[in-house]
Amino acid sequence: MSATVRKLSVICPAYEEEAVLPRFHAELSAVLDSLPAEYEAEVYYVDDGSTDGTLAALRRIAASDHRVHYLSLSRNFGHQAAITAGLEHATGDAIITLDSDLQHPPSLIPTLLEKWREGHDIVMTLREEDPDLGPIKRVTSRAFFEVMRWLSETEMRIAASDYRLMSRRAVDALLRFPETHRFLRGMVHWLGFSTATVRFQVASRGAGRSKFTFRRLFAFAIDALLSFSKAPLRLSFVLGVAFVLLGAMDCGVQSIRTIRGGVQGWEWVLAAVLVMGGCILASLGLVGEYVGRIYEQVKGRPLYLLKEQWPDRMAQSKAIDGRQERPPGSAAA
Repeated sequence: MSATVRKLSVICPAYEEEAVLPRFHAELSAVLDSLPAEYEAEVYYVDDGSTDGTLAALRRIAASDHRVHYLSLSRNFGHQAAITAGLEHATGDAIITLDSDLQHPPSLIPTLLEKWREGHDIVMTLREEDPDLGPIKRVTSRAFFEVMRWLSETEMRIAASDYRLMSRRAVDALLRFPETHRFLRGMVHWLGFSTATVRFQVASRGAGRSKFTFRRLFAFAIDALLSFSKAPLRLSFVLGVAFVLLGAMDCGVQSIRTIRGGVQGWEWVLAAVLVMGGCILASLGLVGEYVGRIYEQVKGRPLYLLKEQWPDRMAQSKAIDGRQERPPGSAAA
């Protein structure tokens, strides 16, 4: 076995996860402790603007485990921005991202590392069918991925998750993407590096409930679709051509009826106006969605802002009583 030390970074976004964090960290630590000595691990927790005791829990965890770093965002910037923050700070040769609610089992980490050691730059995880998932969410999730596979210019895997491993070069490539509206699953697919897949059974949440409300899921789906497909714009063009042809056919029919002495029905005219008007407004709405994303992009605002991090890079060279500075709010040793 090679004596080369390989650094592993584990990134765990957390939003309102005060109740589950101690249990999650205990399971994650047990897995990291069981890894071969050739792996040196660091853990980055990213508090995505939680309003409960998540940040306080992270301070306590950081005080008791030297491998732990945390980033606390100034407000809730979203799951994808939180993962991006962790990726920008992680220094590992291999970087793993997983949620901190225990639905992504830490026990899968050795399998991901094994696939990486085989030469794959990306190791994706695919969720097995979750028996606890409601029928509506199951149908909408499958429908979303089917639509994305059909419309997207980038391959999309059904049941793909944000639990994945990436090599250093894959992460460096991903961080070159300047998108404001981010759909990391699609962006990782777009990279094109050697990819392996691992299936896993989704576990039950350790505590609390999912923060992905229908509104958040809908916004996430819109970002995914508009970031990786121009099909909605083309659909507007196709609808326009179709109604031009239908209008031409209708003109021909009405001309024949007029010649034969028939009476034109105002109901058909009203229906045609309503349908065409609806298509025009829908098309303008689609164009507006793309223009809105262009507007957000050109403003150049940062993806996230930090209000606290540990260790503070500006203070890493300082010491207190000859020892490394402790996380804010942690108990004295």
